[in-house]
Amino acid sequence: MSLNKSLLNSKLKSKSHWSVRMGPLEWAKYTYERSVTDPLELLGSARHGLQGGALARLGDELVLVVGDHVTALSHSDQKHLAAATALAKAADGRFVPQSMPSRTAPPPVVIIKRRRIPVPH
Repeated sequence: MSLNKSLLNSKLKSKSHWSVRMGPLEWAKYTYERSVTDPLELLGSARHGLQGGALARLGDELVLVVGDHVTALSHSDQKHLAAATALAKAADGRFVPQSMPSRTAPPPVVIIKRRRIPVPH
């Protein structure tokens, strides 16, 4: 039984739990578009449990970006993310921010109830 348990544990340890989605629609949830001179190359988004953010390439390394905060990843996480990135396909189209269409709300309905006035008999 211990042999089966050790095989199961080795399979669980080697399995990557990173979820990767590619494209500008994904990284736009976590950060803003960078200038051409910025060394960050935004690829998409990555998530592992509660850890998540925009997936970016900084030189030869993969990092997570949330706003301006850049989080370095471990060597094994980078290896798993590189494999997942190779398999993930990019979303179609370029992200173009658009403002929400303004809707006119219906005018409020105000009900004025009549007051009870005591009438002497």
